[in-house]
Amino acid sequence: MRQESAEVEKAPKTKEEIERLIITELRTFSDCDKALGVIVIAIADYTDATTWTVSSFDCGKSDGYACDRALQRIVPRFQQVYGMVQKH
Repeated sequence: MRQESAEVEKAPKTKEEIERLIITELRTFSDCDKALGVIVIAIADYTDATTWTVSSFDCGKSDGYACDRALQRIVPRFQQVYGMVQKH
């Protein structure tokens, strides 16, 4: 049986949609329930299929270290699923 490499189709999301999805997920992690937001930016010169990343976050009254660790788990997973698009 031959295995073909096919690129997985990512769900198109705007910057704002990705930010909302990430902050919603982030708030489910221990010590991150009071996180206020994340800033997603496009990656202009990407070498793999990743077109965006989180440039910064506001942990609010949550633990900054805990939120950073949670984002290290969340972001790569979401990058595999969501592609950033601009809606006109």
